[in-house]
Amino acid sequence: MNAEPGRPSGRPPARWLVALALALIACGGAPGPGRPAAWNAAPDGQRGAASGTRAERYFPLVDGHIYHYATLREDGEQGLLVARVHRADARRGELRFPSGVKRFEFTGEGVIRGDTGVFVLKEPIAPGTTWTGEHGGRARIDAVDVAIEVPAGRFTGCVRTVEERLGDRPARYVSTFCPDVGVVVIEAAGGASHERAELRSYAPPVDMGPDGVRRAPADPPHGAASAP
Repeated sequence: MNAEPGRPSGRPPARWLVALALALIACGGAPGPGRPAAWNAAPDGQRGAASGTRAERYFPLVDGHIYHYATLREDGEQGLLVARVHRADARRGELRFPSGVKRFEFTGEGVIRGDTGVFVLKEPIAPGTTWTGEHGGRARIDAVDVAIEVPAGRFTGCVRTVEERLGDRPARYVSTFCPDVGVVVIEAAGGASHERAELRSYAPPVDMGPDGVRRAPADPPHGAASAP
């Protein structure tokens, strides 16, 4: 991945926060043949598809669901990241961003990136499980049964992973995966820089209907609660 123009090469770009686990959108690829070019095209994947793997509960790819993340840098700059889910089949799915696509596969060993084969989340889902992370560092499951509160609500039973990269460009990435929701928080730190992305909302697309009346989205998955 190349650094964004005008930014120090040692600083993790903000757009790399969301798809980490969701390994982010700065390096997104082009949609494959037969796929809609627009990231926000109408859902056209398999509804109800499931791999039956344990890891999928912490990284669900429900066709058509839209995720909004609020981002914050250490200098106070705020931003917004949006991703839409396309589910190809029981084992494969992708996150579509305005700048590209990230493809994922569910396997018996965990969730991997479809283009690189690198794990996003590895089984067993237990503290101490380790693997080579998406950014070239050593990743591990740091904790399970984590409780966290973000703009989208309060979540429990979550899994927190940590990836640490040493060398001349040391960096640390922390991701929190919550059951039946997915990635809720991602933090990236390198040198004096620190960036964070928090889930603001997630739901199926809202159908405005021919009469212009707003239809309420489906109930959020189990494990989510409204913010107090």
